[in-house]
Amino acid sequence: MMKTVITIVSLLIFLFPPSLDELIPSCYSAEAAVTTYGELLRAIRQTRAASRARIEAAAEQEKLREAWETGRLIDRHVLQHKERAGYGMQVLKRLAKDLGTSKTELYYMLEFARQYPIFPHAGKLPWNHYRELLSIKDKKRRDEIAEKASIQHWTRDQLREAVRIERARTQSKNSSALVAPVKLPEITPGPLSTYQIIRLKDSLKIDLGFGIYRDLPEKFDGKFKEGDIVNVRRKDEIASQKTFVMTGDSELAMTRTEDATKRDLFTYHAQVTRIVDGDTFHALIDLGFETTVAQRVRLRRVDAPELLTAAGKEAKIALGKILKRNGGRIILQSRNLDQHGRPIADVFVEGQPVDQQLLDQGLVVPLNE
Repeated sequence: MMKTVITIVSLLIFLFPPSLDELIPSCYSAEAAVTTYGELLRAIRQTRAASRARIEAAAEQEKLREAWETGRLIDRHVLQHKERAGYGMQVLKRLAKDLGTSKTELYYMLEFARQYPIFPHAGKLPWNHYRELLSIKDKKRRDEIAEKASIQHWTRDQLREAVRIERARTQSKNSSALVAPVKLPEITPGPLSTYQIIRLKDSLKIDLGFGIYRDLPEKFDGKFKEGDIVNVRRKDEIASQKTFVMTGDSELAMTRTEDATKRDLFTYHAQVTRIVDGDTFHALIDLGFETTVAQRVRLRRVDAPELLTAAGKEAKIALGKILKRNGGRIILQSRNLDQHGRPIADVFVEGQPVDQQLLDQGLVVPLNE
């Protein structure tokens, strides 16, 4: 009987197809509150906002799916070689290098697949929330907290606090964090106003970095040779050793630094102008010699989530707060460029490396060097 009814309905639709207006919900029809230009503009803006929200939600779900499937693949592979001691960590280290990601992130994915043998309910929580939950070993309590976080739409900070309270409440050795806080190797910026003398087209030049060179002033002819690393100061600043911006060649004092190496080069003052995402920003970089360049700069040692995701937006906000802490004034050192020719840099605000501050907040993951 039911099959007969479905056949009749299908035949009627084929013979008398509905119009386009009938197929489109009334809220999207041409007659729906778009009489004036203002109503049209408002409706389009609402449509765009809804579209971006759907894109973000889809991106979050794809990241979650990617994390779970990646972890499951690693787990299955490691299980096939379980007789080999330490093989799992070797695989993570090798994958991190070949995939250009961090061993820590891959370890989280592996644990995610192990603790959730069945893929979590779609749309429940984003990947970065599940990362926080992994430190709770009690499955029942973990699921209870996850359910509460989903219903009440907790932010990552709210979930992190709930996890911290749960771990303190259990006071169990097994409730410690899954992975110890990541500490990058300690770094300090090189000395400012330090350059190398190079030879281009049979003449000595001062290499300012970023493909920019200055002629060696005539008064220094014969005093330096190719390969020398020099420190440049304004004559009236030498005694006080203050930070300065170089002005004219006539005021420069240049001295050879015998103990300097190429690792000391390309350290500059800069002014942040715009934040791109959680690991990238634009800055005006003072190269000295009255030369300033505008560059898009990427942090060298960490990777932030995609900007389309909630975690990516959170990382961008955090980076902005850190970089603006000293009025946007930073020190950066860049010795390498990315595949697009943009500088990759170590960045310091008030003497502290920016990448470690982002890692301490759990907003980025370390990159293999």
